[in-house]
Amino acid sequence: MSAPATSPPSMAEDPLGQKPASETGFLDPILSDLSAVETLLNEEIRSDVRAAYAISGHTLSAGGKRLRPALLVLSARAAQCAYPARTITASASAAELIHMASLIHDDVVDNATERRGRPTANAAYGNQISVLVGDYLLAKSIYLAAREGNIDVIRVFSNVTIGLSEGEVLQITAKGDVDTTEETYRKIIEKKTAGFIAGCCEIGGMLAEAPPESIAALASYGMNCGLAFQVADDLLDYVGDPKVTGKALDGDLREGKMTLPLILAVRDASEAEREQLMQTLQTPEDLSDADIARVHQAIENCDGYRRTMEAAQAYAQSAKDALSVLPASLYRDSLAALADYAVTRQR
Repeated sequence: MSAPATSPPSMAEDPLGQKPASETGFLDPILSDLSAVETLLNEEIRSDVRAAYAISGHTLSAGGKRLRPALLVLSARAAQCAYPARTITASASAAELIHMASLIHDDVVDNATERRGRPTANAAYGNQISVLVGDYLLAKSIYLAAREGNIDVIRVFSNVTIGLSEGEVLQITAKGDVDTTEETYRKIIEKKTAGFIAGCCEIGGMLAEAPPESIAALASYGMNCGLAFQVADDLLDYVGDPKVTGKALDGDLREGKMTLPLILAVRDASEAEREQLMQTLQTPEDLSDADIARVHQAIENCDGYRRTMEAAQAYAQSAKDALSVLPASLYRDSLAALADYAVTRQR
């Protein structure tokens, strides 16, 4: 693909003067907890049905930083109240199983062939069986949460799963709709990403038997952290390094997804530029290199890259502000660092 007429600033170039977070040292205080989660995940994906076990293992071994389990554990630790280790490990593992299921389903819906530099489950095993294994992992997560007998955890995870499904439907119906608003975009990412992260933080507080104001603060932290994470992720689709992110540039654009940089460009373009953009975006799957360059230029013209980064940073700051009601601790500091990482990460 040829370069855009005006190359967008890469996240690594740091358009707002922040140094990118290249390490996840904020997870160091809970490494033993995450090790317990990993052990339980490897136990829970086992199945006598060879294909179910193979696809589950393929997805689990694809990597990732286990941020959703980590957020649940950090929230429980930061509350500094009770710490029922077995129940928290089970709930954190259930969160990761839900995430794995959603990745499998999303890849099928998007016809994705690669994730994190590896073939997706549907590319390796086919759509039909991948959808069923996604369902299997969802059922496993419910079983794992129910096994600990905490109805509140089941309630929150049920709402999370509903939100994931609703968010995916909203995103599909908004594909190619150049009139998609920031409000609709936020609703999609609240349901698909932020609501899940908020649920993990809420569960951590509940299991630690934190006071209601602390649980509410953790949920608010999670929602804003999730919004920051997704907005930054959508920016990476335009300006990231494919060798680092593991995915090609402009994937969302070619799929017709209306994310914040593009929404800003369409909304704030001149009348003539907007008309040209709307013509260009009518068939996103057929975009030429020249079309891609034209879209990038329109985003650049409205300062869309910087404004998107600023939106992500504002959400991260709101997340950190929410933590003020919690007692000072290494775990609270880790949550704050994680909010910064959500914005400055490179993949």
